[in-house]
Parts: sequence; structure tokens; C-alpha cells
Amino acid sequence: MMKTRFYSFRLHFTNVYLIEQDGRLLLVDTGNRGQVNKALKVIRRSGFELSDLKYIFLTHTHYDHAGSAAGIKKQTGAKVIVHNSEADYLRNGFTPLPLGTSPYFKVISYVGRKGPGLEKALARYDPVDPEIVFDDTLDLKEIGFDGIIIHTPGHTEGSSSLILGDHAFVGDTMFNFKGIIFPGFANDEEMVGESWKKLLTPDVEQYYPAHGKKINRERLVKEAMKKGIL
Repeated sequence: MMKTRFYSFRLHFTNVYLIEQDGRLLLVDTGNRGQVNKALKVIRRSGFELSDLKYIFLTHTHYDHAGSAAGIKKQTGAKVIVHNSEADYLRNGFTPLPLGTSPYFKVISYVGRKGPGLEKALARYDPVDPEIVFDDTLDLKEIGFDGIIIHTPGHTEGSSSLILGDHAFVGDTMFNFKGIIFPGFANDEEMVGESWKKLLTPDVEQYYPAHGKKINRERLVKEAMKKGIL
């Protein structure tokens, strides 16, 4: 197995992860619009050249994950990876806002989706054409990395997670918000549960969400049992 290091940093309110294997980089998500320069500075300050960034993996295409993908791609030449079901959203630079899963988040979702012009203003971003799309699983050995990307839908139709050894980078398939890890927004709550089951593989011990601190396996199991997922 290749030696893996990763660097975690924030782009606006989204956790972004820079994965390094043998001097080659893969970026997990890109934050909101306007985060390109900050992302590039992090790459340089971590001791790398911009050309070392080979791939950008988008866990899904909401504005706070795909917002700066086009700009980072342009500056680095990195190729973009996304699930097939959300590739057209990415090409169009617009992904609809998700539904809420609790009263608090349902209100936020409703206001965002129904407020005059809000969804269009919030959810748009610079379009980008992905080079690599997949349906169920993408073995990263095909592109020179040691890891796997799996489809973990529920938050969105194309939500996916990167698994590297006992670490999983899960986007919004989990949150860590005021002690709650079930995502506050999801278009299919039942499917989120199925994706949690898929992520509870024997090798995964730590889960890294896009919002909040990492989640260990014990906590995920406890929450899954509490919600009747397991």
C-alpha cells in the first residue's frame, strides 16, 4: 500500500481534504465560490507545486463543495471526478438545494428553495466538465492512487465517499453538528441509512465529514442503532 498523508483545512464553512500519495495530490471537495486562491495557497504552503494536484474528487455537487472546482482545475490542470448522476449538474453549474431532515433544517431548506431568487443565487457556481464519472465504485488504482470511491447516496443522488485504508471521507453523508451526525439535509433519508451500512465496513475506523469534526466508528454504530439503521 502506498504511504498516505492528508491535510485538512477549511474553505469557507466546508472541510476540504488534500490527500498525498507518493508526491501526487488528490483534493476532496473545493468549498464555495471564491475559495480558489485560498486552496492554492494551502497546496503551496504544504510544500507542493500546483502541478502536483492531479485530481479533484467531488463528494457531490452542492455549491459549498463544487463552488471553486472550475477555478482550481483551471489553475492546476487537475482532473475532476464525480458520480455520473450529478455530472450534468456540474456541467451546468447549478445543483438544487436539498430537503431538511428535522424541523430546524426543514425550515432552512424551505426558505432556501422557496425564497424569491434565493436558490438560484445560492446554488449556482462556475460550471466545469468532469473528466472521470462513475456509477457504483471507482478503484483509484486506475489513476495511480491507492484507495476506492464508493457511491453513498441519500444526501444527494450522487453522494459518494473516498475510502483510504481505515479512513473514509464522506462529504455530507454524515454531519457533526451540535452532537448530531445524521445529516441535517438529505433528499432520501432511508438511503442515507443504507449508505451508513455500506460505510460500516470492517476496515473503516474514522469518518471525516465536510461539516464538523471527525467521527469514530463506535459513535457511528451507536447512532445507527439509535435511529434503527442497524
